Amino acid sequence: MDHTISGAGFRRRIYSSPLHFLRDLGRVVGVFGSVLALSMKGGISAGFRERLMLVVTAVNRCRHCAWGHQIFARHAGLSQAEIAALLMLDLGSCPAAELPGLRYAIHGAERDGQPTTEARAFLDATYGAVVARQIDTACLLIQVGNRVGNTGDFLLCWLSRGRFGLLPEER
Repeated sequence: MDHTISGAGFRRRIYSSPLHFLRDLGRVVGVFGSVLALSMKGGISAGFRERLMLVVTAVNRCRHCAWGHQIFARHAGLSQAEIAALLMLDLGSCPAAELPGLRYAIHGAERDGQPTTEARAFLDATYGAVVARQIDTACLLIQVGNRVGNTGDFLLCWLSRGRFGLLPEER
C-alpha cells in the first residue's frame, strides 16, 4: 500500500498494520528450507540472487536495501556500473539466462509481490521447480525487507513532519 503524508511526497509501499507484517513473516517461515538453499552451494548463484534483490529494490525504492545490496552485489562480483544499471531497471548487461528471472522479479514487485499465475508458470517452465522456488524466495525476502525499510522511513517522515525519511525525488 502506498502512503502519502500531507505536505510530503512519501509514496512507497509500507506495512499498514502489524498483521500484514506478521502475514509476510509467516510466508518467510513457510519457505525456510528455500531460504537456507539460497545461501548454499547448488542454489542460484550469488550474482543472480543479488541481481534479483537489486531489481525488486529498484521497484520498491527502499534506500536501506539499495545500500546494503550494493555492497553484497560487489562481493558477488557485480561491477558498480552493472549495479547502477540494475537500480535503474536496465537489464542490458545481465546474463541472458537470468533475464526471465529478473523480468519475473520486476513483474512481481510491480504487482506488490503477487506475480500472475501465468508468470509463475513461465518461471517454472524456464528454470524448473527448484530454481523457480529459489527465485520466488529471493523475491519474497527482499519484498519483506523493502517494506520494513520503507515502513521505518514512513514513521521517520511522519514523526519529523516530512523532514526525514524521504528520498530525494519525494522532496
